[in-house]
Amino acid sequence: MSFCWKSTVAAAAFSTAIVLTPAAATTLTIAQNFDPQTLWPNGTTASDNLNAGSAIVESLFWQDPRTGKVEPLLATGYEMETPTTFILRLREDVGFTNGEPMDADAVVHSIAIFIDPEKTPAYARVAEPFAGAEKIDALTVRVTLKYPYPPLELALSQIHVVPPKLWTEMGLEAYGQAPVGTGPYKLTSWARDDKLVMERNPDYWGEAPVGIDEIVWRPVPDDAARFAGLVTGEFQIAKDLSVSVAPALEGQADVTLVPVPSYRIYQIGLSSLPKDQGPLQDKRVRQAVNYAIDKQAIIESLFFGKAEPLHGQVLRQPQLGFNPSVADYPHDPEKAKALLAEAGYPDGFSIPFKCPSGRYAQDREVCEAVAGMLSEAGIKAEMVALEPGEFLRQLRTMELAPMYFVGLAPQDDPSFQASQFLSDWRYSPIANPQMDALINAGAMEMDVEKRRKIYQDLMALMHDEAPIAFLYGGIDLYGTTARLKNFLPRGDGRMYFYGVTLDE
Repeated sequence: MSFCWKSTVAAAAFSTAIVLTPAAATTLTIAQNFDPQTLWPNGTTASDNLNAGSAIVESLFWQDPRTGKVEPLLATGYEMETPTTFILRLREDVGFTNGEPMDADAVVHSIAIFIDPEKTPAYARVAEPFAGAEKIDALTVRVTLKYPYPPLELALSQIHVVPPKLWTEMGLEAYGQAPVGTGPYKLTSWARDDKLVMERNPDYWGEAPVGIDEIVWRPVPDDAARFAGLVTGEFQIAKDLSVSVAPALEGQADVTLVPVPSYRIYQIGLSSLPKDQGPLQDKRVRQAVNYAIDKQAIIESLFFGKAEPLHGQVLRQPQLGFNPSVADYPHDPEKAKALLAEAGYPDGFSIPFKCPSGRYAQDREVCEAVAGMLSEAGIKAEMVALEPGEFLRQLRTMELAPMYFVGLAPQDDPSFQASQFLSDWRYSPIANPQMDALINAGAMEMDVEKRRKIYQDLMALMHDEAPIAFLYGGIDLYGTTARLKNFLPRGDGRMYFYGVTLDE
C-alpha cells in the first residue's frame, strides 16, 4: 500500500507555521488514547495497555514489525519433539529487576497462568491448545499441546514471563499495577489519568534503546490534542492521528509521519446472542444494517480514501483464507427497508448504539455517520458515547450489546481473527454451531490448502449470517519527532523499542 496525502479543507485548519521545541533527548513522551488499566500484558489485549506493559514485562518471542518474522526474545528457540510436544530453550543470565532469575521455573509458572482461563481470559482462545509445561533443567522447558497448532510461534509471542515469587506474594491485580519484569524499562511512578513514567533498566540483558533513559506515557483521548502536542514538541510520539492532519505535517523537517497498514477490523457488533433478545435475532435485520451503511462514503469523507472496505468478511486480502468470491454488501437503503419489512419491522425500530469516543481515530464521527445512514432505512440508533476506559470495561464484560462500534486487531493469523466469533468467546456477538465447527477446524488444520478452504467457507457463512456490519480496515497513523530513528509499530497497534534510537 502506498501513502500519498492530498490537501484537504480539514488540513487547512492546521496550515499555520509549526514550530517544534524538542524535549530533552533522554526522555521519550508518548501520547496514547487512554491510560492503561493494567501493565501486565497478559491481562489485556488493548494495545495502549500492552505497549506500556511490554516495555517492562517481556515475552518468550516477539514479532519484529520490520521483517514480520517471529523472533526469540526471552527464549532462544524451540524444537518439536512430536506434533504435540516441543522443547523450549531459554536465554542465559537474564534476571527480573527484583533479583529473581528468569529461568525454567519462571516460564513454567508463566505458562500455567497463561493457560488458566480464569486468570487470563483475554488470551483464552490463543492459550486453548496448550496443555501444560514442565521443567527439564534451569534453562529448558517441555511444553505439551492438546493438538497440532498452526500459529504456534505467534502464540508463543503472547506469553509474557513474570517473576513467580513476587507474583505469588502480590497476586494478579496488584502485580498489574506495579509489575516487575526483565524489560529495558522499569516502573518509576504512575499518576492515574495523567502520566506513567518508566526509567531505563540499568541491568537490562539486551541492547537497550539508545538515547532513551526515560519513557513517559500520557493518556490523550482527543485527536486534536495529540496532534497539538506533537507539533509543539510536548510529545515525541503521537498515536492514532487523524489522517486529516497529515498534509499539515508532511514536509515538516522536525516531524516524521509513520503510516502502518492496520490489522484492525472496524465493525458494528450486532448481537444475536440469546441474552440479547430483540430485532437483531433475525439475520435479515442484521443484513439490513449492512445494506444501510455506505462504507465508501465513510472512507472518503472521514479517512480521505485512506482505508479499505472489508469486502464483506473479517479476513484481509493478504491473509490465508480470504475468500475472493465473497462480495461486499453494497449500499442499498431500499434493500435494507425491504428486509426489515420482511422481518416484521416495516416501520423500523429503535436500538441502543454504544460507541467509544477517543478509543480509535475518528471513532465518534464514524458512529455519527453510521447512525445517520441507519436512520434513512428506518433504524433509529440511539448513540451512547463512552470514554475509552469505560468502553473497554464494557467490551470485556459483554455490556456493549446489542449494537456497538469496535475495532479488533488480533495477531496476524486467521485463527485469531476467526476465534473472536466462537459461541463461547467473551467478545462474540453470535452463537452459531456451524461457525464454531469451521473455526475450530481451522485452528487445528496443519495442511495449508485445507486450512485455506476452511476459512474461505467460514467467510462465506459469516457473510450470510452477518454477525457484524462489515465496515473497513485502514491505516494507523503515528507522528514522531524526526529525532526518533528505526521506530515502526505493528499493524495490531503494538509498539516496541528494540533497536530504536532517539538522537540528541
